Amino acid sequence: MKIPTLKKSDVKKLFPRRQKNSHKGMNGKIMIVGGSIDYYGAPLLATLGAYKTGVDLVYTFVPDCNFDVSRSYYPDFIVRKFHGNYLAEDAVTDIVEFSKKCDVLLIGPGIGERAGTLRAIQMILERVNIPTILDSSAIHVLTKITRVPLPQPVIITPHANEFEMLTGKDLQNEDPIKKNQILHTVAKDLHINIVLKGEHDFITSDDGETVVNATGNAGMTVGGTGDVLAGMIASFIAQGARPFDACKMACFFCGAAADTLSKEKGYNYLASEVALNLPDTIANA
Repeated sequence: MKIPTLKKSDVKKLFPRRQKNSHKGMNGKIMIVGGSIDYYGAPLLATLGAYKTGVDLVYTFVPDCNFDVSRSYYPDFIVRKFHGNYLAEDAVTDIVEFSKKCDVLLIGPGIGERAGTLRAIQMILERVNIPTILDSSAIHVLTKITRVPLPQPVIITPHANEFEMLTGKDLQNEDPIKKNQILHTVAKDLHINIVLKGEHDFITSDDGETVVNATGNAGMTVGGTGDVLAGMIASFIAQGARPFDACKMACFFCGAAADTLSKEKGYNYLASEVALNLPDTIANA
């Protein structure tokens, strides 16, 4: 069976429509938890991707060591901090409590792989009640979860290596049909939405439906584009899109923004430039 490929007409009809009389907060509130002594830029790129796709408010939680540089990046950013150089268990209660004010949680950009950090992510994942996107090393926490399905919608955004670490399945050289079968099984068993990033993105819903996104180019291997994508997914969900639809829109428009840049700059562009190009890409779709 042929797997459908996303078209511009598919995603345009999914795009959130806001009320003309809406006020601040009505068009989504996101909580992003990320960063570490090793990576301060990832949660900022996710925040930028979220804002540039139309969400109203993003609360970005980073460790002490990232706080000053993060809050100086853009005056638009609302940055809060937790103690230390990495996420740890002592931050869990405050994060879970604050999540009650938000529509979506994105956790993982730049957060690192320390055992204490992964324990904290697991604790958060098991306690929050809003749609949750797991990015980067946060994806590994699913191997520790015994209560499946989780009560909230869950989205993961792995590349092939991260998917193999989670499932033991190497999809790098599999044909599309076999890849689809494996994604279908994993998504249904864990009741999660999966965005498998690659030359072509495979997007699978929690009930096993898969579409392929063909926008994008090899310049997107630059560090940070996955963070932008994760922020976009959070943004679209916060604005009212179903998780599967949010993943489709984010993949399509992120790749389309990168395609525009590649026509101007070849492969010589940054993830932040992809994010900054999103408004024009979406407006001209």
